[in-house]
Amino acid sequence: MVRGRMSSGTRRTHEELRRSGLEAMRAGDFDRSIDLFDQALAAATDDDARELITINKAGVLITIEKTGPEVQALAQIIMRRRNLRHVDLAAYWLQFKHRIEGDLKRAIFYGELALRAADEANELTWRRPVLIELGTNYEMDSQIGKAIECLQEAIDITGESIDKGEQEISMGYALENLGYCKLLQEKYDEGLHLIHRSLNFIHDRYALAEAYSDLCYGYLGKGELERSRMYGQKALDLAEEERQIRNTHYLLGEIAHQLHDTEAAEFHFNELARFYPGFRHLKDVLFAIDLRRMVNWKL
Repeated sequence: MVRGRMSSGTRRTHEELRRSGLEAMRAGDFDRSIDLFDQALAAATDDDARELITINKAGVLITIEKTGPEVQALAQIIMRRRNLRHVDLAAYWLQFKHRIEGDLKRAIFYGELALRAADEANELTWRRPVLIELGTNYEMDSQIGKAIECLQEAIDITGESIDKGEQEISMGYALENLGYCKLLQEKYDEGLHLIHRSLNFIHDRYALAEAYSDLCYGYLGKGELERSRMYGQKALDLAEEERQIRNTHYLLGEIAHQLHDTEAAEFHFNELARFYPGFRHLKDVLFAIDLRRMVNWKL
């Protein structure tokens, strides 16, 4: 039997297939998710259903950084405005797509467009995921005040959710990102408290590495070097993304340098220098200059 398909006597509806596709996506089983969405598209009998399934499949493709006709259809769905929920979702995914492609201006444009659709529909819970993503975009664009506004509103809205799992994920990401923004404002106690709270809600490897790295950054800012080093090592042990590995080596090198642990500082700065083969004297610069205020750690 073909994976995921039913016999004619137990054929699943397009909505059942779509919901199963969303569950597979949340579980990280992207191939199965795409397969289920394709089945749902084949089973759908009306334009509204096809449009929603198209958005869902586009979300998977964007998440795994691939493209396809479904991704290309998102802008058309927004322009058609057949359904405000579909406008909101399509704009959300285009916001995410442009962020991971590094086009923050377009990402922010689509995030604000998604919020307008939620406002027009008077749907608070639609705003929450958009606000978290938009807050991240503002943060990366160094618009920290706007980022804080978005993330704080997302936290306030989270209690409206009826999906406990989705609520916890939203709360965790919002708290973690808001905490980091507070650290950038040198409100270390407030920021660290928020990030520690986020650890009650986030469990995936990427998010934990991000939280531990930000705790490392925050405790370094407070001058609590050993505690900072502990969280930096936790972050490095979990980090898989290049940015996280690179940034954590820098923070651990800076901590070691301040602790006069020259051997450890040499090790971490050498590891960091591997990411910049064209910058021959990077290690010397790192020993001479504290770059923490000069670098956007989310890029």
